[in-house]
Amino acid sequence: MKHFWAKSMAGLLVSTLLLSACSISGGNKANEKPEGTSEDEVVTLKFNTWNSLDAGFDVMIKEFESTHPNIKIDFVSPGDNNSLEAMKRVDLAAASNEDMDVIMVPGTNQLVPRIALDMFEPLDDYMAKEGVAYEDEYKVDLKVNNKYYGLPGTMTTNLVIINEDHLKEAGLEVPKDWTWDEYLEYAKAMTKTENGKTRYGNYFHTWANYASLALNGQMENTGLVMDDHKTANILNPALKKSLELRLQSQKDKSSTPYAEVISQKLNYRPQYLNQDASMLITGSYILVDVGGTETVPANFKTVFAPYPKLNKEDPMVGPISADILTIYGRSKHKEEAYTFVRWFTTEWLTMQGQYLPSWKGADLEKVVDKIISNTQTPEHVDKESLLYVLNNSITPKINVPVSYQPEVEKIFIEEFDRLMLANQDLDTTMKNMNEKIQKLIDDRQ
Repeated sequence: MKHFWAKSMAGLLVSTLLLSACSISGGNKANEKPEGTSEDEVVTLKFNTWNSLDAGFDVMIKEFESTHPNIKIDFVSPGDNNSLEAMKRVDLAAASNEDMDVIMVPGTNQLVPRIALDMFEPLDDYMAKEGVAYEDEYKVDLKVNNKYYGLPGTMTTNLVIINEDHLKEAGLEVPKDWTWDEYLEYAKAMTKTENGKTRYGNYFHTWANYASLALNGQMENTGLVMDDHKTANILNPALKKSLELRLQSQKDKSSTPYAEVISQKLNYRPQYLNQDASMLITGSYILVDVGGTETVPANFKTVFAPYPKLNKEDPMVGPISADILTIYGRSKHKEEAYTFVRWFTTEWLTMQGQYLPSWKGADLEKVVDKIISNTQTPEHVDKESLLYVLNNSITPKINVPVSYQPEVEKIFIEEFDRLMLANQDLDTTMKNMNEKIQKLIDDRQ
């Protein structure tokens, strides 16, 4: 499942979304069951996701259908774990008037543009009918335009994973409270070159979030556009710090060179698990991998540290995101779809043993125990430091992006690449980012 660290939306097919709008418009009117439908009739829900069936979803379907005999699940997925491509398929299905019921969405960046097209059913009335309050049930607040268009599935808390062997070799302790400057010092201390090969202390991936790391760790206004959706957030000191730390890490030669990451199309999991990098900022979805996988075993122990701070006195913030379970606006089985979405985001995510749930009713330690026990080598996952991070990180306000977020990120990444690859100076980079993004915002007002 994807998460806050999902790829930039710059590749989103805007034309496909516009085509979808023609088909989806007015989709929220189909609340009633088709005439003649019996309460005893078996309903089949089409569940669209990007995950492969053998990634635990086959078990999920059996569990759900065993307790809900009148609802069957038709699993629809390319199975390639590419969330952005899966969403493009959803857009095409909507444009073609294909039946859909439940759609898994990889975060608010993908949710908001489609809300503007009436793709998803508001769930407020369904929760009121059930007698539950969203804020009492879930940790991740997904309210958009004062409505809830989805329920959070897996919750991703952003943290730092560190190779314990490399940490000890450098004579360092597991951090419990640190700044970005201290993070860079750790990266330098763990960088090592032998026989012409460098093991870097840190790895930054290509996604837009890795270019705005310090900004992401604020309590509010964590996006490239401020929360009021009227002003570019580029001149925020935390964004400047984000760019500075990327430049500094390249100067220190303590992080895998950005040009190398791009040209070789490197992936963060093997870079860490193969010990080509000692440390990685990532999301808690990585827990299923750090104990090793069938293809990439882990031959070392991973310890966990909190997300670094901008200033020492700042609170310990753990940026969060979530996969989102939505109901398609033109679904013919919305009540049944809601039943499935609620079950998936509560009961299933506490029993599946792969990811952290957003549901407040889950026992966090039991969930962590189950996740660790399901890894290839549980002894290589340090439970103590993990629970410390999860129990002590403050949850910030989740960023609700503008509906034209792909265009914002495209501008941001283009200028970031000029900074990192073409030696454009920092002041010029920030000036260009700010002016271009603000013009885009003003044009959309």
